[in-house]
Amino acid sequence: MYNENLLGTSDVSILKFYYASFKLQYSKGKITDVSRFLDDCAKISEDTSLILKLSGLIPFFNLFFGTGREQKHIAEIIRTKREEVEKLFMQDDISDETIKSLLYGISPLTHAGSLTKEEILQLIKEKILKCYSIKGKKQLGDRIFGYLLASELLPAYTPDERLEEWHKLVGTDIAPSDTKLHATPYLNRSNVDTRTLLKHLDSIREFYSEIDLMKTVLIIQKDMDKLSGKS
Repeated sequence: MYNENLLGTSDVSILKFYYASFKLQYSKGKITDVSRFLDDCAKISEDTSLILKLSGLIPFFNLFFGTGREQKHIAEIIRTKREEVEKLFMQDDISDETIKSLLYGISPLTHAGSLTKEEILQLIKEKILKCYSIKGKKQLGDRIFGYLLASELLPAYTPDERLEEWHKLVGTDIAPSDTKLHATPYLNRSNVDTRTLLKHLDSIREFYSEIDLMKTVLIIQKDMDKLSGKS
């Protein structure tokens, strides 16, 4: 009941599932060592990540079972933030905001629907710059910005206005790899196959969900439904 689907495509849902499993087994005396339990969780996540990565060759598979990126992230968090995760698992109850704070380094006090516009834009800027620092990820950065404009958080409606807002947010040293994105994000680079595009949009949707920009999440979901034939 903690996963969004069979394997869980959300980082938060995966960690909540592990937490619920630990609490259940701990209460029955089947587990006494949280560290050993987390070692097993990290291995499960790594193994699942590999399986999902290989299975991603099947059309639309990742839409229902995840890309494996989330599982890999969980394994990394368990190993790099072991002490914090152990403390989290020993608590009687945990909230989604607390988990997001651990996973993404965002304070639960500011994350819970109270991020300012400036804080949101800074997180989006950092995400775009990260995409541009990784070979082959520029398209993701472009689409993230395109959906920011689609949400009308920034007032930009003409090509010149869109480019001006890009320069204000990202800087003048980085030019968008495809300016068409800013007009219609989901139609950018029509030579990209539908499966790949859906994976990109799923990743972007998850990012905007993490920062609670739900208007943008709904716009992306509508585009995904259209591309997958659900609407």
